[in-house]
Amino acid sequence: MTAQLDEHYQKGFIASDPELDPKPQIRIVNIKKMIEADKLTDKDVFKRTYLGHARMSSAFVFQGHKGPFKSHIHVSHDEIGIVLSGSGKVTVGGVTYSVNVGDLWIIPANIPHSGEFTEPTNVLFISSPQDHPVHQDRIWQE
Repeated sequence: MTAQLDEHYQKGFIASDPELDPKPQIRIVNIKKMIEADKLTDKDVFKRTYLGHARMSSAFVFQGHKGPFKSHIHVSHDEIGIVLSGSGKVTVGGVTYSVNVGDLWIIPANIPHSGEFTEPTNVLFISSPQDHPVHQDRIWQE
């Protein structure tokens, strides 16, 4: 079972099967390697590469193509985003901001937000409480 759990985490997934979703552990992951192993393709609308979770938080990398990302809210978790590569604009609560590599934003739960990328973009997201891939709290606005 441990090898199976490690394989899930190494691939960046949090398992949907409760038996494979262990109690949170201290983990060190290489974000660059995890993105490389789960690369965005032309067939993908976008990609979320899960890095891991703790009891009250989770982390994933959003990989997006050039273009818009629809407005949505998160019902129960706050979201922190850090641009790792690319650039564009983020609209939060009706206000639009330009974002580039190294920029960080904090969005409280229930605040509408969207993006418009001028090039392929990777954003590290940290959510609290957890943004679990199976139990999503995202509500699309459009």
